[in-house]
Amino acid sequence: VAAAYAKTLTYYAAKSGSAAAKTTAKALLDGMWSNYQDSLGIAVPETRADYNRFDDSVYVPSGWSGTMPNGDAVNSASTFASLRSFYKNDPAWSKIQSYLAGGAAPVFTYHRFWAQADVALAMGSYAELLE
Repeated sequence: VAAAYAKTLTYYAAKSGSAAAKTTAKALLDGMWSNYQDSLGIAVPETRADYNRFDDSVYVPSGWSGTMPNGDAVNSASTFASLRSFYKNDPAWSKIQSYLAGGAAPVFTYHRFWAQADVALAMGSYAELLE
């Protein structure tokens, strides 16, 4: 959201000459770069309580059963997680497993492509239009 706002302010400043819009856009971009940059990009930690849905049952019609391509059994006892046993190979699985056992909601830093692209485009627009 900050990147999209910075890009909007950049275009506004370029067209209108608004010093306030330019200053605010630069402050947003510099703030993201200085405070939320890591080795993978720019992102903020998120607490995700929705992982509690991993234990939700999956509807399988009565009398149906089978096997997922990864070998997981599909039957009336299947859950979201039981059909995706490969998730257990993730190094961060213990955070989710702990949460499912009653612990605190896990915190992850997601580097989503759309967000990384939006930051890059905002920085590029600022550099191209205002510097």
